[in-house]
Amino acid sequence: MLANMTKLKNGSSHIWMLTGTGNNERFIDITKIYEELGELLTKSLSGFHAFTGSDFNPAFFNKGKKRPFNLLKKCVEFQGAFADLGNANLTEELLQSLFDIIQKFTCQMYGAKKSVDVDDGRYQLFVSTYEATDVNENFWKKVRSFDASSIPPCKSELYQQFLRAHYISSIWKNASQKPPTTFNPLEYGWVEHESSFMFKWFEGDQLPCLVSDLIDDSPETDGAASDDILSHDEDDDSEDDSEV
Repeated sequence: MLANMTKLKNGSSHIWMLTGTGNNERFIDITKIYEELGELLTKSLSGFHAFTGSDFNPAFFNKGKKRPFNLLKKCVEFQGAFADLGNANLTEELLQSLFDIIQKFTCQMYGAKKSVDVDDGRYQLFVSTYEATDVNENFWKKVRSFDASSIPPCKSELYQQFLRAHYISSIWKNASQKPPTTFNPLEYGWVEHESSFMFKWFEGDQLPCLVSDLIDDSPETDGAASDDILSHDEDDDSEDDSEV
């Protein structure tokens, strides 16, 4: 409702929403919330909710909504990108530009604040803990405690999440229309299996086909931590984010 307040035929309407049951029934003043948050932030909510996890799109493990929403509130660039999700007139070039901004948002959500590419963010978060301090150091570090869910999804997987969010937002933004969207779900993050739609998790190989694909051809360095290696700080993680 908040994301579609600008579409009301009567702009002077005051909107309330009844929620809860029994003794827990209450009215929420939607108009007041809209006025406090502002037009751009409220327009971004449908895309934000669709991307960070909803009934139709998986959530990011252990990220919840609180910290991502705090990031959204602080950055007009993020608000504009999520507000544009679901627009039917986006060209492929504009859609890619939006994805680049969403990548930056995702990196910040995981604490890789200097990265704008999720694949780079994944690498930086890993090496900040496990990079060798010397080129002659044996690879003996135990990585049993490393949880892959603590780093962002790869770009190929994130793009499918992004496409689904775009499709879902188009329906929510045009819920009063018949039909609400002209998008084909098979082009936006789903595959058809036995007359049902299932998530298309990623495109391409799951693992490198050859060992040589893992080898870095760049010259060896002294192994010292560079300015680009990020510490996975938890300054924003003190809050207790709940699962979606």
